[in-house]
Amino acid sequence: MSRGSSRTRAASPVVGVVMLVGIAVVLAAVAGAFALDFTDRQPTAAPQVAVVADYSERTTGNGEYLNLSFESGDVLDRERLSVVVTDAASSSGGDATLTGDPIQSQAPASVSAGTEISIHAGQFSGVASGEHLDLSDATLRLVWTPENDPDAETYVVYRWPEPSRRT
Repeated sequence: MSRGSSRTRAASPVVGVVMLVGIAVVLAAVAGAFALDFTDRQPTAAPQVAVVADYSERTTGNGEYLNLSFESGDVLDRERLSVVVTDAASSSGGDATLTGDPIQSQAPASVSAGTEISIHAGQFSGVASGEHLDLSDATLRLVWTPENDPDAETYVVYRWPEPSRRT
């Protein structure tokens, strides 16, 4: 009889270890799912748009300007689209900062083919009277946010100049 009871006792630690490992695996999977934010929410696909840029390096009037024409593609809600310009300067070399959003002030509520936006010195601070806007080293991005949520991912739907054309 002592042989029978030793067999039962030997099986008990093995079952206990298997159960502890199983519980640890389940807890790790649950913690991983929360840490990696696995939800039913599917990522939103970025819209597709064709934009043509007309860049003028003229140095009279307001200086250089950039006109953007939406040629084709998805219809975008103006409230979800914004313009970001970096590295713009005044003709004296000082930083020029975009003070408003040309999309919000110039585009209709639904941005689609035929919409045109103009970016010029009048929309920048840091360009003093008698100076001109210099966009030669500037980068412009049209940024689309899929939701009215500050934590939502944003997408660059257009970039000027294209990185391959920057000299």
